[in-house]
Amino acid sequence: MAAIVVAASLIGGIFLSARFAAGVSLGGVLAFVNYLWLRRATAGLFRRAAENSGAAWPAAAGFLLRYVALGSVLLGIYLLRFLPMEAVILGLSSFALAVVFEGLLNIFTSSFKKEI
Repeated sequence: MAAIVVAASLIGGIFLSARFAAGVSLGGVLAFVNYLWLRRATAGLFRRAAENSGAAWPAAAGFLLRYVALGSVLLGIYLLRFLPMEAVILGLSSFALAVVFEGLLNIFTSSFKKEI
């Protein structure tokens, strides 16, 4: 994911503007933070469910709060016109693009492996 964000930032910086490159970079950082938050929240939900350790609402609230936080940051960027929204959204989509690349890489490398 970091390689995709760096490549998109460099290309955007060379061909468009430094603001576009900064927007892609910020979007990539937001995508990574969102991933870490998602991972932590889902781990907490599953841990509570497996242990039967009471209410799962704090973990569920953390899971849903990340949408509110990310939406608030995006709304602030949009209203302040701090960075181009297209660039920020491109940076946010870097996670999905990294998943697609990883899947294609696994498909092609597994099809060329020989069984022993």
